[in-house]
This record gives sequence, structure tokens and C-alpha cells, in this order.
Amino acid sequence: MMHANQYNLDYLKQVFQGNDAMVLRILDIFEEEVPKYFAEMSRLGNADLWGELHPLAHKAKSSIGMLGMQSLLQEVLVVENLSRTASDTADLKAALSRAQVQLELALAALRKDRACGSICSPKLGTEAPNQGAIRNKNQRLHRA
Repeated sequence: MMHANQYNLDYLKQVFQGNDAMVLRILDIFEEEVPKYFAEMSRLGNADLWGELHPLAHKAKSSIGMLGMQSLLQEVLVVENLSRTASDTADLKAALSRAQVQLELALAALRKDRACGSICSPKLGTEAPNQGAIRNKNQRLHRA
């Protein structure tokens, strides 16, 4: 599942074996946590504390990678690497700005797709017709 090259949920769907509820939970956590990392990185950058961005960029990197956000991941890698030495603050500022733009694009795409129900099964949490009867029959067979 991909939207305008902003994200790709194939990895998550593979890890969670099609469990849409878990995929949606990961997306909830992402939407809650990653913007906080970026807000803190911006705050640190505005205070010229560039060397302190590294741990936040590193934390954000794994979440971004799981959601297949390749454009954003590339910018966060630049931020992570440049913030280790904080020697080139102009490039670091530019990379952080580009990363922020990429994050906003990715979040907008995720939110749009979630709103129209195209990220996961449209009837999340519901069973197909007769699925409950089949499950009950299988449980009876296992008991016998």
C-alpha cells in the first residue's frame, strides 16, 4: 500500500500478517510521536543546539523506515549524520527543513487515506459472512 510515494505499508502488513488493527495502531503511535521528535529538533535547532538533534533523528529514523517513507528517511539520515558533528549548520538547517516538509506530506497522505478507509480493510473489525460459523465449527472439530 503506497500513496504518492509518501509511504509504503507493505513491511508492516507483512510483519503483522494482515492484522489491520495492529497496522492502524502503529500508525496512531507514529502520528503521535514522530511530530513531537520534529518539534523538539526544531526547538533545538532554533537554540543552536545542533549536536543534540542526533538522538531524536535516530529515534525517528526507525519509525519512518517501518512505514516505508523513503524520501523522509533520506532527509532524516542527513540530519542524523550532520548532527553528530554539528559542523555544517547551514546544511543541517536545510536538511531539517526538507525533512519537516516531507513529514507533513507523508502525514497528510496517511490521514487522507485513513479518512477514506483505503489504508486497511474497509470494514475493519468485521468478519466476512459465515466466518463466525466456520470458526465455531472448527473449534468443535478440535474438541472432538
